[in-house]
Amino acid sequence: MSWRLGMVITTAVTMIFALAACQPVRDTRTSAGPVEKTLYIGAELVDCVGVAPMKCMQVKENPEDAYQFFYNEIEGFTFEPGFTYEVRVLVEPVANAPADASNLKYTLIEIVSQEPVAGADAAGAVAETALEGPTWQLTGVADASGVVSATPAGVEATATFADGRVSGSGGCNNYSAAYTLDGDSLTITPGPMTMMACPEPQMTVEQQLMAALGATAAYEIAGGELHLLNAAGQVVATFTVLEPVSLTGVTWVATMVNNGREAVVGLLEDTQITAVFDAEGKVGGSAGCNRYFAGYTVDGSSITIEPPASTRKMCAEPIMQQEQAYLAMLPTVATFAIQGDELELRTAEGALVASYRASAE
Repeated sequence: MSWRLGMVITTAVTMIFALAACQPVRDTRTSAGPVEKTLYIGAELVDCVGVAPMKCMQVKENPEDAYQFFYNEIEGFTFEPGFTYEVRVLVEPVANAPADASNLKYTLIEIVSQEPVAGADAAGAVAETALEGPTWQLTGVADASGVVSATPAGVEATATFADGRVSGSGGCNNYSAAYTLDGDSLTITPGPMTMMACPEPQMTVEQQLMAALGATAAYEIAGGELHLLNAAGQVVATFTVLEPVSLTGVTWVATMVNNGREAVVGLLEDTQITAVFDAEGKVGGSAGCNRYFAGYTVDGSSITIEPPASTRKMCAEPIMQQEQAYLAMLPTVATFAIQGDELELRTAEGALVASYRASAE
């Protein structure tokens, strides 16, 4: 009996240590007090969106990593475009930070290095950022005979290039595809796409755009326009930069929502879900049947939404199920991203909670 009891105790202790070892390691130094960090800063500012459109530095903590948008300021540091920097900074927590401000303060300790980006390297960096920074809105696309026609009024198709993937709206459905960039050579490999049906001319434009992306062999940017070229050097699609919309003060109309069963779906016919974020840290709108409201906080691209409250009207059962799923998912939101006039809310694991388009009204 004592032998068995010893085995049970040993097994239990082993399991406790194993479970503890599997827990994610959190760096609590910034929440407990100041910490020094080394940051690597890119050579130019890029368009980004916090609570409003702005220019961001590109920063990484590891030289081998990709640059990330940096929404803060570094006190005592003056950015000069055309140079890459290695800097040491002091990062301090900010108590009771406003909802639309960062809860971290960065102060320059030392500029370790400041290297000019010149010649071909600078040209390549500008070209890559110009393609990969903004959201591009389709202005023209080639038909089956190769003739490029202007995008019809009311059709909104976009493309955003980032981290080897191009994604956006085809005019009706959302798409994502892999791409490879080598100088001005660009190849795009088709990927997943939603399967909604829309009226004409949206479906025709979408089909033409998907064909153009698949035929792309190179690109050029001239006069603020992006041209996708096929292997023969012919233009197959044209785009202009779609200026990002502010998070606040806009009525966001949902286009896709997470149904709470690990599936992202379109909205029920004749229903509308909206979200309006104000500058005081409140979000509200229509959940499809009832009005809802909740508090929220933003830190860079991170966002936290409190459990919402709502009115108590009753609607048909499918509408109520859609509403309940939407409201239940809102507190799981951890990040937001705005590309042009489109907003995405995602969980900490990257699952899409809801996507929206800014209302034209």
